[in-house]
Amino acid sequence: MNNGKKLLLWIGIPVVILILAAAGFLTFTKAAVEKIYREAVETADAASYDKAQRTIAEAIDTLKGRLFADEKIGLLGEKSAALLEKEIDRAIADGDLEYAAKLLESGDAARAQALRDDLKVKQTELLNRESYAMAEALENEGKDEQALEAFTALGAYADAASRAETIRERIRFREASAVFTGRNYDEAAAALRALGTEAGEQAAQKLLEQKEQYRAELTEAAQGVIAAGAWHTAAAGETPWILGDARYAAAPEAADAVCSGLTSVLYLKDGKVLTTGETFGSEETLSQMTDVIDAAPGLTHALLLHADGTVTGVGSKAYGRINVEEWKDIVDVAAGAWHSIGLKSDGTVVSAGNYERGQRDVSEWTGIAAVSAGLWHTVGLKNDGTVVACGDNTYGQCDVSDWSDIKEIACGACFTVGLKNDGTVVACGDNAAGQCDVSAWTEVVSVAAGAYHAVGVRLDGSMIGAGLLPADLSEKKAFASEWICAPIETAAKENAEATAYIEGMGETLGPWLYLDTNGAALICLDDSEERMLFRTDLLATANALPTGRVTKPDATGRIIRMDSVLPEIQARKNNAVIAFTGDYIGFTSNRKGVMIRNGIVYYDRDETTSYAILPDGTLQIYNQHETNAGQLQSLGVKDSFSFGPILVRDGKAAYDDGGKPGTITMRVAFGYSDPYHYVVPITLRDRAQQMSYGMMAKVCERYGCRAAYNFDGGHSTSLVFMGQELSLLTLADTPHGNIRGLSDIVIFLQNDAVQPKESDLQ
Repeated sequence: MNNGKKLLLWIGIPVVILILAAAGFLTFTKAAVEKIYREAVETADAASYDKAQRTIAEAIDTLKGRLFADEKIGLLGEKSAALLEKEIDRAIADGDLEYAAKLLESGDAARAQALRDDLKVKQTELLNRESYAMAEALENEGKDEQALEAFTALGAYADAASRAETIRERIRFREASAVFTGRNYDEAAAALRALGTEAGEQAAQKLLEQKEQYRAELTEAAQGVIAAGAWHTAAAGETPWILGDARYAAAPEAADAVCSGLTSVLYLKDGKVLTTGETFGSEETLSQMTDVIDAAPGLTHALLLHADGTVTGVGSKAYGRINVEEWKDIVDVAAGAWHSIGLKSDGTVVSAGNYERGQRDVSEWTGIAAVSAGLWHTVGLKNDGTVVACGDNTYGQCDVSDWSDIKEIACGACFTVGLKNDGTVVACGDNAAGQCDVSAWTEVVSVAAGAYHAVGVRLDGSMIGAGLLPADLSEKKAFASEWICAPIETAAKENAEATAYIEGMGETLGPWLYLDTNGAALICLDDSEERMLFRTDLLATANALPTGRVTKPDATGRIIRMDSVLPEIQARKNNAVIAFTGDYIGFTSNRKGVMIRNGIVYYDRDETTSYAILPDGTLQIYNQHETNAGQLQSLGVKDSFSFGPILVRDGKAAYDDGGKPGTITMRVAFGYSDPYHYVVPITLRDRAQQMSYGMMAKVCERYGCRAAYNFDGGHSTSLVFMGQELSLLTLADTPHGNIRGLSDIVIFLQNDAVQPKESDLQ
């Protein structure tokens, strides 16, 4: 082997060894990199995010600078980025938005911002989804107000706006429907229609249909449920009541209908007549009737309509007012002061009684559906809703020719009321007490009229009135109803605003009516008694009680003489509307009582009974030794009287003389019915009509007096109205003497229209 070969061998062998050694090293290095990479990936895949990222970071740090590691470092970086993206997605999915945002900070700024923007979108979407679900849940739970607020806050998200509008419409509909609180149909229908939706219109129409149906039911229920008289208003039904005149205080427990005249009330129940107050002298006859379907009390008579269409008349026979035996096929009746009216089923009308003022000019009437009567006029309601009338028209009470669409009529003393189909009311005639001020009434289903007042029943069963009304009328209901009537201004007045008085038809008839701002009076000839007499009703106010006047007191308040001046002259000098005989203050030998006149004490002796008018409108009877002038004045008494005997006490007759001939003469009694209401019966100056104490006591009891006291009578008997003496009127050809001069009178109300004559002053 030459030296060159030896040298090559010597050099080659190490090189080969080096090459072989380098190849083994390189193989080891690549395997190590692969192992580090693989272990890092496997660990990362099985570990939590934080551990996976730490493992990858550690692997990258280990691989840095090694051969063949760049690729694996890159893959590990991608793995780290993928883990980051996965963790971000998981955090967003889990709602851990704050953590997702922190993860984004570790990336590059552009990617981080992009992810942040995407995060906001996802966050908003998540919030919207949650809010939508909450709103939907609230709606499903029926919490519309909260659901509406939640859907509105979502704005344009999904269908939130339309869902909100649907709920809003539902709330508006419910609120509009809630306006209906019972029977206020018009108000509720208006609220529903204001929605402007089909559902609202349909609901409103349904309400209005219900309204008409219920209105018809209530109108039928209201028929015959109320009645009015001179000083009272009465209602029938399940719980009847009477307001006003105390003589009618005891209403029956239940009644189908109530009918009233000026001074009477008749209740009907199951065909029977339940009498209250005056019975026209026919209580036994009335109690035996069993088939009565309607009644019409007049002034001193009444008509009873039977189921078979016949009519029975009871009470006074004067003028043939109860000559109704021949009436047949009658469906309605009405009674005035002295006339009677019957409506036949064919729409024609029959009549009986007095006809001096044309109140019976009904023979040509046809097509009549109902009738009513006042003192001297008659009114008929026609089938077409128009109205006809006849009789006295002094106050325009017959001016009904232009009325239309009327469904019910009612006649007062001298006025007429009509109820229209729309529930409003019209009236004409005497309006001195405001009894015709009904134009503001609405939702009325029935009306009635008395002497000085009109009353109506509204759909809610409440009472409305005009004129001289019982103070507590507005607190009463005629029947039960859930209908809601809006409050309205009523034309009712506590007292009259003007003066009006009506002179009687004739010298022997009356009645005489008067009213002004301080009170009212009704004088009528009561021919329902066996012996006729004047009945004088006085309705006072607190500032206008009946008061005494003496003729010629001296400076010390003593009476100079007894027979001084005729009562009518005294009345005119005092401008008295009503005046009547007082006690025996002028008798020099009989001054035993406590006598106060118009606040002046004339005698203060308690040896006999005394009768005092108290400021609260009540009357008190004192036995001897029970009181004196000082005690009465301390109570505010301005008038007390002493005469006697006591006729009625506690509502019962307190004197019975058996009607002995020696006790019969002309008499004056002063009775107390209820506060501010007094009744003064006075006999005619006619021998055939004179009474005993006992007879007068029974009369006062029948008039409903709680207490009554006998005043001076005989030749002293006097009753003066508007300056004219009435007690001289007689039914016989020979009146019983003249009236003598008196030392004192009792007066009620004053009016400058009453002036003394020239001869009175001489």
